[in-house]
Amino acid sequence: MKQSSVRLLLPLLATVLLLSRGLLAQTSSTPPDSLRILSPSPQDTLRSNKSGVDTVVVYSAKDSIVYSLQTRFMRLYGKSELKYRAIGLKADRVGVNWDTATLTAEGSKDTTDKKGNKTVGSPILQDGGEAYNGSRISYNFNTQKGKIAVGETEIENGYYHGEAIKKIDRDVLFVAGGRYTTCDAEHPHYYFSSPKMKVILRDHVVAEPIYFYLADVPLFGLPFGVFPNKAGRRSGIIAPAYGEDARRGRFLSHFGYYWAINDYLDLSSTFDWYTRGGWLNRSLFRYALRYDFTGSLGINYTRLHEGEPEDPARTERRDYNININHNQQIDPSTRLDVNFTFTSGSYFRNISSNLDEILRQNVISNATLSKTWEGSNRSLTVNVYRDQNLTTGDVEERIPSISFSQGQLFPFRRQMKSRGLGGGSDTDGSWYEMIGLSYAGQAQSNRSKRFEVIKSLVDRSRDSLTLEHQQERLGVNHQLSLTASPKAGYFTIAPFLSYNERWYNKSIVRDSLETRDVSGLKAVRTFSGGLSASTRFFGMFQPQMFGITGIRHTVTPNLSVSYQPDFSDSRFGYFGEYVDRDGRKVKYSFFEREIYGGASIGRQENLNLSVGNLFEMKVRSSDTTQQEQKIQLLNVGGSVSYNFAADSLRVSQLSLSYRTDIGSFLNVSATTTHDFYVFDEQARARVNRFLWTEKRKIADLTSVSFSLSTSLSGEKKSTGTGGVAPNATAEERDRLSGQVGRSAQAQTYRGLFEEETPDFSIPWNLSLSHTFSQTQNDPRQKFRSSSLNANLSFNLTEHWRFSASGSYDFIRKEFAAPSVNIYRDLHCWEMNVSWYPIGFYRGYRFELRIKAPQLQDLKITKQGSERGTYY
Repeated sequence: MKQSSVRLLLPLLATVLLLSRGLLAQTSSTPPDSLRILSPSPQDTLRSNKSGVDTVVVYSAKDSIVYSLQTRFMRLYGKSELKYRAIGLKADRVGVNWDTATLTAEGSKDTTDKKGNKTVGSPILQDGGEAYNGSRISYNFNTQKGKIAVGETEIENGYYHGEAIKKIDRDVLFVAGGRYTTCDAEHPHYYFSSPKMKVILRDHVVAEPIYFYLADVPLFGLPFGVFPNKAGRRSGIIAPAYGEDARRGRFLSHFGYYWAINDYLDLSSTFDWYTRGGWLNRSLFRYALRYDFTGSLGINYTRLHEGEPEDPARTERRDYNININHNQQIDPSTRLDVNFTFTSGSYFRNISSNLDEILRQNVISNATLSKTWEGSNRSLTVNVYRDQNLTTGDVEERIPSISFSQGQLFPFRRQMKSRGLGGGSDTDGSWYEMIGLSYAGQAQSNRSKRFEVIKSLVDRSRDSLTLEHQQERLGVNHQLSLTASPKAGYFTIAPFLSYNERWYNKSIVRDSLETRDVSGLKAVRTFSGGLSASTRFFGMFQPQMFGITGIRHTVTPNLSVSYQPDFSDSRFGYFGEYVDRDGRKVKYSFFEREIYGGASIGRQENLNLSVGNLFEMKVRSSDTTQQEQKIQLLNVGGSVSYNFAADSLRVSQLSLSYRTDIGSFLNVSATTTHDFYVFDEQARARVNRFLWTEKRKIADLTSVSFSLSTSLSGEKKSTGTGGVAPNATAEERDRLSGQVGRSAQAQTYRGLFEEETPDFSIPWNLSLSHTFSQTQNDPRQKFRSSSLNANLSFNLTEHWRFSASGSYDFIRKEFAAPSVNIYRDLHCWEMNVSWYPIGFYRGYRFELRIKAPQLQDLKITKQGSERGTYY
């Protein structure tokens, strides 16, 4: 309501301002004629100060220009134009009286209209990119007063109309019969109207009274209104929504205030008030300096209750949520990003309007400072991390984590003195010039807080004791890698050596009774090395049938050998032993609790083999001017390894992966793992006996997972008047807010039932995905998961859009998060119906509102929520 009243007067003010800038002496763009001979010389009284007009004006008329020396009156006929600086006037007839310093402009009757009601060439004033229409325009240069009869214009997708506008002072206007609407129909479906208004330019507008019309029927009115009349963002009240809840009584939702502090800062604060249920506050402070930084601080707090104070079943709930966000590009190579959230464990579930937040189990916060050095392949990252478990209350923190990396460099490579024909490439030179060195270092401080609940032995449904455990760990990790990639014919030979060193301030000592920390700086040093060889070869087949010009099979084998000693050996000093209560010796690592872990146990002498297969096809296009189409048929890969140092089970599991696209409609991917050894039911584990030896079977399938997905849609058509491009409303709202991103008001209270404007240019859209996984390390036990996700939307008519989404769990045999949405385009209005039939957040929402973002609060809403949370 506030914005619409302000915008109603802007074009009318601008129209009069255009006229107030003065008219002008005459020059003509028309050819000389007999009438022109009667025009005065350049020194006549027309250019004198007597008329009050001494600035050059350029004018023209298609039909004729008539000037009377006796009456000092000039008339322009037929598509007349006057130009003065950035202001232009077009009308079929224009008259200027230089004695009285007055101007009139109007159109002519349309001779083709038998009823005589239509006119042609009505006055149009242009100032910059905006145009103002009127049936008649008059202005007095001496008194600087003017009048526009039936003025109309369009500004920011709003249409403005005034029956009469009178300028009584330099900055004061009186408007009679003012009207504003965003409906572009010839006869608008709705509008705001006021019989009289007083406008003080660049200050405020007073209207008395104000009426809202729908289909020319007045629905409601206000006795008067005072509105700001300034450009840019404006402070003001955020309109509330009214409703009633069976548990908490009547309520006002998101009632608050928006404060535009300056061009770089703003603040919004809204409240939900319940007559019998408490209150909720959402506040958001934002700041921005374009091209430098943006940020926000959001604080939400709620105190809600159900039941009377004397009711033994009365419940009281307090929740809070604090979000800090900051993004800054300090310089081209340095960036700071902060996103921290502190919240009570039940806030998202009880209060949030976002479906992802409702289902969230953890809140992860990050603050990252990143720095790169151009041309050196070096980077530095400093990160602060916090992970809060909303169910248990456990907190994990990294304060801070520092990472530095030096990309691969070649310390023995000579500098090339020239390039081009006489130069040579980077791969030329001796073998030692191809040795590459890289380094990565990390330092981290971890702090954790965990809660242990001890149940009562008498009544296990009640908690008798909660214990809090805190731990702090420090660690530094260094990784140094040495590689080389010389060519040997068709093969690439790549030897590699890796050295790792970890520093810790603590370690552990364990016996059969307890595990305790031991302070003191200690280091863990490990290393490994190996050699890999890889190549690539192709197979071609050219059937030359059915439009297929060729099929290619690409094979990429890779064979590597790696070695790592057994660091659990006592000579390294990284492992200890103790005897448990059953008299068995148990080996453990002194550093198993530390940040980067300890050394690995067991010697590794591995032979690794991996093979990739890619099948592709080329199809001839029906259009000879286009290139052949390349289609990927199938991508299959597999890997397996053999450990020579292991005392048993030397062959690893075989891993296979598959992926293919059937045209552009169906995507298929799958992974499987296979074990070559027999499963012993008595030992409940795989034993050192091959399946082929005992069962004439190559391998057991131990796990499988696959996914199918498809997305289909009707042919896109050009958007007609009934359709609205997606996100158009949101983008327009952002533009009007004067800030990048969603408006503060929208961010404050929009959520679960908020839907994007549908795209009517796509008649229908269907997306389906099915995922399945099964693991069976023990053939007698199978663990499965299988679900189907579906999204469907289609146009019932040019103005009706239906959409539904949901998923089904085939194992649990239940639906998850189904929703149904119906949208109706009502030209300048729109209707949304959203329904969540089942689940914790089940509810519905019906909303009828004006499309225009500047009138987003003018709507009718009906909703129901099982949680008692409304938006």
